[in-house]
Amino acid sequence: MLFAKYKVKPLQTKAASEYSTHQDFQNVVIGAQVANTEDETLEFFDEKKLHEKDFIPILIVIQNNNPFPIKVDEATIFLVVKDGSQKRTVSYLDVLLEIKLKKPRSNYSSSKEMLAKELAKEDMFNDFKQKAFGEKVIAPMSSEHGIIFYERPFEEEGDIPDFLLYLPEIVNASEGDALMFFELELKGN
Repeated sequence: MLFAKYKVKPLQTKAASEYSTHQDFQNVVIGAQVANTEDETLEFFDEKKLHEKDFIPILIVIQNNNPFPIKVDEATIFLVVKDGSQKRTVSYLDVLLEIKLKKPRSNYSSSKEMLAKELAKEDMFNDFKQKAFGEKVIAPMSSEHGIIFYERPFEEEGDIPDFLLYLPEIVNASEGDALMFFELELKGN
């Protein structure tokens, strides 16, 4: 049985202010595009299981219009659901393992990255790694982008219009001072 080869899909980004979900504050513009449906998810990644396994990928574009670099780490970005509780991001490695593992993670002895690399095949692994937001230092007068992942909240926790993207730790990378937090109301595409 032949499997279709994974196709790398380039991210189609635009200026942060052009997204329906965006905020402009302290000379930083943050835009976000939520992939809530299977079709929207397939615009980012050639993998149906991403949606089937209930992951929500969100493309984030950050424009830094300050005279100093800023640092943003995806681990500090939360999805706030209807009742106010916060959901942490899921690393691209954990997403790949959830999509590809046939048995529980405890059955494998390899490191997370080695196992994900082995299971996902090179094109898919590199695509997820390259598109993941991770931790970025954004130079003055420039922008960066990447995808963060969340587990889809339960029905009672709301749906996309009920969620906020909360970025409490955007840091002036020159001085180590935190800028004001950002809170974006998510909108459909």
